[in-house]
Formats: sequence, structure tokens, C-alpha cells
Amino acid sequence: MSVDTHLQGKNTKTYKRVFVDDVRVLVAPSLMEWASSAHLSTKSRGLWRGFKIEVNHKHRPT
Repeated sequence: MSVDTHLQGKNTKTYKRVFVDDVRVLVAPSLMEWASSAHLSTKSRGLWRGFKIEVNHKHRPT
């Protein structure tokens, strides 16, 4: 998983937009394909804001 805060000039049309509190999260299509669920939690510490994402993997049919 990666985090990118610089989106200028990047094509994000295929990404799903999810809002958690006042944070916009862009979810990649590949994550939606391979994850059965994802849980995002945020924490604020003064001016710094952090988040944690837990993803449950799903298996593809054989």
C-alpha cells in the first residue's frame, strides 16, 4: 500500500472516493478487487493527523 499526497497531474478517475470525517481517501481499483473489506481509522494529535488502514484479503475463485 502507498500513500501519495501529491495528486496534481495524476489520473484518479478509476479510483473510488471514500470520505472519513473530513479526509478524502482514494481507493485503487486493484484494492477493491483483492480486498473483502477495509477499515480506516484516524487520529488527531495537535496539527498532525494520522490514519491506519486494515484490509482483509479475499481469495479469487479457482
